[in-house]
Amino acid sequence: MLCSLSGCGLIRHVSERQEESSPLFEPDPVRYVTQIEVDGAIDDASGIRSAMERHSQLVQLREQLPDGIIGLMRRARIDRENAVKLLHSMGYYDSAAHTEVEEPDTRDGVAKVTLILTPGPLYHVGNLNLSYRPEPEPLPPFPGIEPAPAPERLSLREGAPAEADKVLASVDDVPQALHRSGYPEAEVASTRYTLNKRLKTLNGDIVIHPGPAAVMGHAEIKGANHVKSEYLQDLITWQPGEPWDERRLQAYRRELQSLGLFRFVDVSPAPSTQGRKNKETDPLTLPVLVNVRESSFKTISAGARYATDTGLGVQGEWQHRNLFGAGEKLTLKTPFAQDKRGVQADFEKPDFGDRDQKLLAGSSYLREDTDAYDTTALNAYVGLERKISSEWWGSIKLFGEEGTVTRGVQDEYRYASFILALRRDTRNDIMNPSRGTYALWEAAPTGGYYNGNFFGVSTKLTASGYYAPLDDDWLVLAARTSFGSFLGVDINNIPPSLRFYCGGGGSVRGYSYQSIGPKDRYGDPRGGSSFHEINLEARFRVTEHIGIVPFLDGGMVYEDEFPRLFHDFQWGAGLGLRYYTPIGPVRFDVAVPLNRKHDDKAYQIYISIGQTF
Repeated sequence: MLCSLSGCGLIRHVSERQEESSPLFEPDPVRYVTQIEVDGAIDDASGIRSAMERHSQLVQLREQLPDGIIGLMRRARIDRENAVKLLHSMGYYDSAAHTEVEEPDTRDGVAKVTLILTPGPLYHVGNLNLSYRPEPEPLPPFPGIEPAPAPERLSLREGAPAEADKVLASVDDVPQALHRSGYPEAEVASTRYTLNKRLKTLNGDIVIHPGPAAVMGHAEIKGANHVKSEYLQDLITWQPGEPWDERRLQAYRRELQSLGLFRFVDVSPAPSTQGRKNKETDPLTLPVLVNVRESSFKTISAGARYATDTGLGVQGEWQHRNLFGAGEKLTLKTPFAQDKRGVQADFEKPDFGDRDQKLLAGSSYLREDTDAYDTTALNAYVGLERKISSEWWGSIKLFGEEGTVTRGVQDEYRYASFILALRRDTRNDIMNPSRGTYALWEAAPTGGYYNGNFFGVSTKLTASGYYAPLDDDWLVLAARTSFGSFLGVDINNIPPSLRFYCGGGGSVRGYSYQSIGPKDRYGDPRGGSSFHEINLEARFRVTEHIGIVPFLDGGMVYEDEFPRLFHDFQWGAGLGLRYYTPIGPVRFDVAVPLNRKHDDKAYQIYISIGQTF
């Protein structure tokens, strides 16, 4: 026996029934408890009960007491009607529901409402016939691209549970697939669903209107007043003439949003009435409509940090993100702190020679005063960074520095490095990651002069990972390890600023900055030719804005060229407080040294913005 499915779960609707007002008298609010029962031997009884709790007025409005027993019965009636609709949407088309309301025995008593669901048998998918009217027009061949053919059947197979959401999703998948295969205006023309009560199956007839076949045309960009249109045209993610593919538009939208130049980006196909045909037998060449709204390109910002070992530090920053009209970024920084002060300039030129490649250049004049050394230096660099894939980047950079260093006596030094780097980044958030990994490998052949000529190779590898075992990210487990070596050079010939150090807020917390490892005859940090560090954190989010972070750090610096992993480690542990803001967490960490020596303080405090790693 067949019956129409209109109103039986495959039509999305929400009850708009409202409780009447203006009663003849003002009844007292009544307190109540709700119990939901699932009648019959149903495999997914707990799932049905949970779904009903999410849709139940009795449950969701339990803090808003109804006006008297009549108001309570009205809620129960609405829940009974919604329960049947919910069960239909879950594939139980022979379902029923009823409610029992037990009034309180006393004026201040508690009423009890029992909602009993009787799902009946679960229906399954029978015949879902898919057809096209008219048939899709053919697309011309395009070198290297072969669009997927129009789907011949729905993704939901015969015999699957006839859940409304899954049926509707499988129908919606068809025009979406056509949008990726040359038919930007494909849509569902009509659907008709029926039930076979005897076989307990859901059947349907789905008709798709494919719309005209189309190929990708040029981009019509509006709203870019100060960003050069040629620059945005160079970023398009399709080739003119290739079969229409909605994914190209989505990729272009993401590309424009990532530039940081626009506060609004919309990328959509032009209506078919704006398309053109070279010949009557050709498909439409359809333009892509791009609407953007530019944001401010100049920003001024400031940051501050505090640590008991390095004191208070502030930094002002000015940035222009569209210096010459093609996304060029110039950043000027003025750090001023006990351990570092000066001025720094960095420049980026995107799409330099290739769309996935950028030019990097910069220079700085800095003075550093630490327990390990005092330096005054001028440096400069130039290089290229290339995006290899969505997760991998590679770069080459020529870096040079010249200055003076004081370790008891003042010496001059100079060196040049050719830095090769490979980076992989799958983190979901740079400032506050909860999932993904990060890895950076650097190798730098370096030559120069310090206490004589020297040449060697410095290498460093840093890797970190983030794991949220629960869906709501209230707990994030984070780990990082780093190690490095300077090969081929005696440590006395390595400029102090190029040596490896451990200790401090970004390294092993609980110890003073650069204090871990070999010391000179005056008790100051000497640095080393290699190092190894490890950091472990458990980030608990207590509320939306507050979190606590217990952590354990360890590390050591070695005079040998190769690090002795975990050998003679000095460990620090502590507890951190995080205040989460839209720009990233504010960090407050207190750490103690677990291998405290006579010159180590009992604790260290660190305050800054952003997670430690």
